[in-house]
Amino acid sequence: MPALKKFTVIDPTDRLNISLKMSTRTAIEQYRVFYQQAYETPVEHGELIEEVVRSFFEADADFQKFQKRMSPADKAAVDKALGIDGAGYTPRRLNGGISDTLIEEHV
Repeated sequence: MPALKKFTVIDPTDRLNISLKMSTRTAIEQYRVFYQQAYETPVEHGELIEEVVRSFFEADADFQKFQKRMSPADKAAVDKALGIDGAGYTPRRLNGGISDTLIEEHV
């Protein structure tokens, strides 16, 4: 049975452009096949990567302690990096070339 528990995606997503080594991409694809066979449920690459990262963060006790003791300045810096200004998300269309992309933006 996979170390990763079966999951359901309920959180809104945001696109993050990252580069991965071929060996990492291969391992992700292998794990995706493993997960699908073990749970008899299809899974998308992004969903799988999201769950692996989330699971890693939850297992890191020192990181959880850090999160609990973050200062208001630390939290503000994170919000700024994410483009969060305290208001709710408002969907906005941006020109995306062939098609428009619906993104979530804080206004």
